[in-house]
Amino acid sequence: MRSFHLSSAAIALIAVLAGTSVFAEDDSADKKCIPLNQINNIQVLDKQHILFRMQGREHFLNTLPNSCGSLHRNKPIMYKTSLSQLCSLDIISVLESYGGGYYPGASCGLGNFSPISDEEIKALKAELKNRN
Repeated sequence: MRSFHLSSAAIALIAVLAGTSVFAEDDSADKKCIPLNQINNIQVLDKQHILFRMQGREHFLNTLPNSCGSLHRNKPIMYKTSLSQLCSLDIISVLESYGGGYYPGASCGLGNFSPISDEEIKALKAELKNRN
């Protein structure tokens, strides 16, 4: 059996030709995870956008990879995680009200967490309102 050994230069060249980089860190400010103990408030904006207000006036927008049909502004959501963080690809469930209690309904996967300013939040809310 033959074994092939690639130098780090060869790996970098392959990555450049493929349009990726194995050495550079992700240039975007998006985060894969946010710490649970820093979340102050969760606000559902529409079927694909959830706003996470953090301690210290920081905000993150999570744009779900797919529209979540039963996700609405006035419906609560829940999540389960064994970590101390909420991460992209974690699943949220929309809570449905039946007989005086809440029960998990449709489940949807989260996307990355993008930092968002107060001004951007206002603009996004206005844009989403105009869509409806």
